[in-house]
Parts: sequence; C-alpha cells; structure tokens
Amino acid sequence: MKTDPRRFAFLGLLLSLLALLTFIGFLVVRGLTIAGTATVDPDLLQNGLLISGLSIILGLALTAILDPESTRRFLVGRQAQYGSNSLITLLAFVGILIFVNALAYQNKQTWDLTEDKSNSLAPETLEILKSLPEPVFARAYYTTRTSSDEARKLLDRFAQNSNQKFTYEFVDPEFNPIAAQEDGIERDGTIILKMGERKEPVTFASEQELDAALLRLINPETRVIYFTIGHGENSIEEPSDIAYTQAVATLRKKNYTVKTLDLRAEGKVPEDAQAVVVSGPQRPLTEPEAQALEAYLNNGGAVIVMYEPQPLSRFENNPDPLADVLAKWGITFDNNFVIDRNANPASFAVSDINAYPNHPITQRMAGFYSFYPTARSLTLNTETPGVTLTRLVITNANAWGETNFASIDQNQVNQEAEDMPGPLTLAAAAENTTSKGRLVVFGDSEFAADALYVRGNGDIFINAVDWAAEQENLISLTPKSPAPRTFRAPGTLGFIGFVLTSICVLPLVVIGGGVWSWFSRRRRG
Repeated sequence: MKTDPRRFAFLGLLLSLLALLTFIGFLVVRGLTIAGTATVDPDLLQNGLLISGLSIILGLALTAILDPESTRRFLVGRQAQYGSNSLITLLAFVGILIFVNALAYQNKQTWDLTEDKSNSLAPETLEILKSLPEPVFARAYYTTRTSSDEARKLLDRFAQNSNQKFTYEFVDPEFNPIAAQEDGIERDGTIILKMGERKEPVTFASEQELDAALLRLINPETRVIYFTIGHGENSIEEPSDIAYTQAVATLRKKNYTVKTLDLRAEGKVPEDAQAVVVSGPQRPLTEPEAQALEAYLNNGGAVIVMYEPQPLSRFENNPDPLADVLAKWGITFDNNFVIDRNANPASFAVSDINAYPNHPITQRMAGFYSFYPTARSLTLNTETPGVTLTRLVITNANAWGETNFASIDQNQVNQEAEDMPGPLTLAAAAENTTSKGRLVVFGDSEFAADALYVRGNGDIFINAVDWAAEQENLISLTPKSPAPRTFRAPGTLGFIGFVLTSICVLPLVVIGGGVWSWFSRRRRG
C-alpha cells in the first residue's frame, strides 16, 4: 500500500511555525541587547536569525512539495485573494514604519515638554559640549546589579547635544574584565571619559560631575598633591597595613600627581601644590614647618591633617606648633581615645550614617559607614571669625572619649564621669571666607591605610582631597526651579462618575455599536 505524501504536509507548516517563533525570539533578544538589558554574542544572534529565516522558507517549500494541489488552491482561491490584500496592506504599513523609524534614527531630535525643563541640560553644559575641541568617548561600567537607567538617559542627552562629538557605550565589567582593568575600574557605576590619550573617571553619574570631568579634559593641568615626610608619617610608597599606597593609586587614576614634601628642607610649600596631606606623624612638626603650612593656608592653599591618639604617637608632652595653627581655624584635638561598645572591636569608632552633613565631602556618603580603628575626637569652635566649620563625621551616642589610657592598656575600659560622652566629632572641614583656604582634619590616620581601604573609608579620604584641591565642583550649574505638581483626588461625585463611566457607559457604547452594526447588516440582507 502506497503512503500518501499529503499526510505529512502539515509537518512543513509546523516547521515554519516553530521557525517563525524562534525568529521572533531572536528579534526580542536582539532588542534587549540593543537596549543594554542583555548581553549575547552578536554572531550567535546573526546566525540564529539566518537559520530560523531559512527554516521558515524550507517549511513552506516542503508543504508545497508534499501537497501541491492544496497549495495551488490556497494561492488562487478567494481566501488567498483576501489574504494577499491584507498582506500587501500589512507590508505597506510595516514599510512606512521602517522608513519613518530610519529617518528618526538618522535625525535624532527630542523635545522637553516638562514645565521646569527637568529633562534638559543646563546652559553651562551646552556651552561645554559646543566647545569640545576633540571627540569624547564615554565608557560606562555597570554590572546587572546596578541600575544604569539614569546614567543612560544622562549620557544620551550629552550625545544628542554634542553635534556628534560625544559618544558612549555601556560595558559590563564582569563580561569584559580586560577593558575594566585597562581603565582601572574599582567600583561599579564608574564612567571613563576619553579625549585623545587623556582619561578622566567619573564615579557618580550626574550632570555636574560629567561637566567637571569634561572641563579637566579640555583644560589639562598639573594637579599635584604633596604628602609630608620626615616625622614618621604613613608611607605612600612601601605597601603595608598602615601605608597609603592604595589611596595614592586612586589619586593617580584621577590624574593627580602625588609627591612627597620635606618641609624642613624646602622651607615652604611648592607653588604647584593643590593640597598638602599630613598623615599620621609620629613626631610633631617644627615651628618653621607649621608656619610654612599656615602661610600656605592663608594664601588660599589646602591642608589635610590626620592625627593618631597621643598614646600611639611619640608626641609625649612636646609642643605641637601645627596644633596651634589648627586652633586658629577653630579645630582642636581632644586628648582621648574613642571607644564604641557597639563596634567590633570596641576601639573602632564608627560613623553615624544618618549624621553626614550636606557637604561636598560627605554628600554621597549616605548609607555607607566609615571606620576609624584608633581615633581621637575633635572640638570645634564655631565662633572662630572668618572660618566656616563643618562636622563631617560624628559617632553615635553610645561612643565616648576614654581619657584613662591606663585602663585601655589593661583592656578594662568603662565610661566614667571624666570621659567625654558621645556623639563625638571624628572629622571636620574648615574654609576661610576671605582667603578661600581649606582645611580638613581627621582624628585618625589609619582609616585610609591599605588595611582598611574599603568603600566608605576610601571615599571620604578621596572626597576630602578633591574638596581641598577644589576639584569637586569646577562648575556651578544654573539651578532649576522645580514646578510643584500636586495630585488632587476627585470628590465623591467625581469618583462615582468615573466608576460609572468606566464600568457602565463604555461597555454599553461598545455593545450598542455591535447591535447597530448587526441590524444594519440584516437590513441590507
């Protein structure tokens, strides 16, 4: 008995249907890849689309070979005529859509219809983009764990307003670790701006941060940070638990030039200094050295001072001229050792994450602890004339300043009446309103050392250097006045009318339209 091949014609249609679904799936994945929400090998996508497309044609051809009579009737019958008309209309509609989208893609144009122009760039940003001397390429490193929506929108606005001089791409550092290593990426959500051979990192995606980085690219200058030596300070060259090699590496990645400074030999702060760091000296600076730093501050310079508690240094009862300079700025070191029973160990002073002030150094620290393993507290004289003081880091109320150092040696610390109760100030910033000199003081020096250089500790130190060197805010953007938008809920009658309209009126209109159409067709026979 001969088998009728027409019985297997449906297999060709089934193959075409499965191939069509596969083709649509590959198109969806390709769209997700373009949107940046998925990462798939482009060769795999291209081959998948090609094979599934050929499979659709193969399935239809197989059906025509196995059942040519049914295929012929379908192609010349009334259904085919109606189907061909519908197909032509559909293809024309799709063609128009493709043509319009191609024009829109080649001639990108957006309109900000918000009342306060919240989706537009500031005039200062537009001027910077207009003045770009060379093309700028931005590479944004975001893993799937960090939302890139806001950064993507912001970079897109920069690209649309740059006359094609600003381009960008998003890279997942976990899928492309080589590029991340070449760009020195240490943190998720970092954006690297490149102009020629120069690079500038942006660790926080905001219009102001991108503007500052672009200005640094347009106007390259030597930004030198000096670390004092000669008093037992933390090393910046030899790696160790108390060295600053990681912090210095981060500064160099931000295009700072880091040098050491022997004030005893130099006699003054070099003219190219953006800031001077005094990190954990074991012996006090001499009078001439302190005077050199004071003169530098009074001329608009910037100094960062980090001291250890007195029992951990060799200051003993020797005079400290630098402490006298700090006192003129309203900051004095307390002779204590901060203890926090909530910390582990208790000698670690921990910042209160809800007490960070709105200051450039700490404005992005919300939600991140910073730890100070051996700290002393600070006292601020907020009435110091001509100086603006800000408490940067504050402990919680359970911490206290232990003044009985003997009890610390015996590991038998208890809060006594003579101890300083919390909350205590661990770091402070000061700015002279006349000279614009800037001063940052920490009651600990090991928090930014290699052993504790983690997010929170590293952030606050690098932010302090940026602020002291006046690199945190190179441009002030025109503020936008937010338009108040208040939702006013409808009253009882309005709510009832809304419900009746959506539940009753609209369905009745649809039903009425259907009944009218049915009667019209009946009358026409």
